[in-house]
Amino acid sequence: LDVSGSSSLKATLGVDGTTTLGSSVTAAGHVLLQSTLQVVGSTWLRSEATVAGATQLLSTASVQGKTMLASELDVQGHAMLHSTLSVSGWTYLASEATVGGRAWVKGALTVGGASSLRSTLDVVGATSLSSTLDVSGATSLSS
Repeated sequence: LDVSGSSSLKATLGVDGTTTLGSSVTAAGHVLLQSTLQVVGSTWLRSEATVAGATQLLSTASVQGKTMLASELDVQGHAMLHSTLSVSGWTYLASEATVGGRAWVKGALTVGGASSLRSTLDVVGATSLSSTLDVSGATSLSS
């Protein structure tokens, strides 16, 4: 079949072998692919994308707008946040945490192990020590 101009098919087109389309494809309705879709080049989705199964991104993913994850985020390597991290629920850090600037804790701070402060500790308000206070070096107490 050799068609050199525009054509319109009013029924299903079935192709059993490899098919090459030399230009754009526009589908006005639902498109069902029953196997792998491989895209060589950029892909632009102009609306929402819903993925029902596991998704693997093998390179950088760049997101311009807000991103919502409805479940866990598991990061295997280094993660860098260039702005504020706001956590509304419980947070667990399994190893060390380093803060390069000020850290503000609005509620109670409970430390379960030995702690070392490498500079001044400034307490505003009443302070209660439930055990021995061991001081080495100069000490100044005023009331």
